[in-house]
Amino acid sequence: MVPSAFDDVVESVRAALNAKRTEVAERIATLESALRGYERALEFEIAESFASEHQLKHPARQERASEAALKLSRAVASLPELAPRATPGKGTPEPEPAPEREAPVTAKARTHSGKLVIIGALAGREKSGALPADVAADAEWIDTERDGVHAVGNLPQRIRQGRVSGVVILDRVVSHKHTEPVVAAAREARVPVAFAGQGGKVSLARALSQLEEMRRERG
Repeated sequence: MVPSAFDDVVESVRAALNAKRTEVAERIATLESALRGYERALEFEIAESFASEHQLKHPARQERASEAALKLSRAVASLPELAPRATPGKGTPEPEPAPEREAPVTAKARTHSGKLVIIGALAGREKSGALPADVAADAEWIDTERDGVHAVGNLPQRIRQGRVSGVVILDRVVSHKHTEPVVAAAREARVPVAFAGQGGKVSLARALSQLEEMRRERG
């Protein structure tokens, strides 16, 4: 059955929104981590002071509250909403136009180590030809329909170890419970994640393009 043009548009919108959702989740995770560090530092200083007053064993050395507060301040200051905005006034030269975006980097030009991992309900589906040959050679497919919740296995650990270059999730054919640990690990390790709807060829190509764009933005 030939897919509807409407379906392509809907998948494009879904993929774009999911990419934005991932960016927001990463931003929130950074703030939460800094806030938890500040909380632990405060608890340490309170415990240390109490132990000194009552001649008790001191807790193991941890980060000072002033250091944790500085990290938290930097995390907040890095929010794009707080970035200084240029307001050209009289006599102020107009900013130069931004250069045109470079063409997407090909898989061969990637500098990230590890495999590209694609997660989705793939049982009975033909994977050959779904990806460009140079990408397919370095891609790993995880079938959640065949293997259930155990399909992802140690993938979160591999992501944190830097053994995965990117993750594509077929978000319309895979359960959220299968991918939640993977997305959380990718957020921590700053590994790019993209979404590809039902895993059609067009959706996969769009997801690969989004992964490359995220890599360029992260330097």
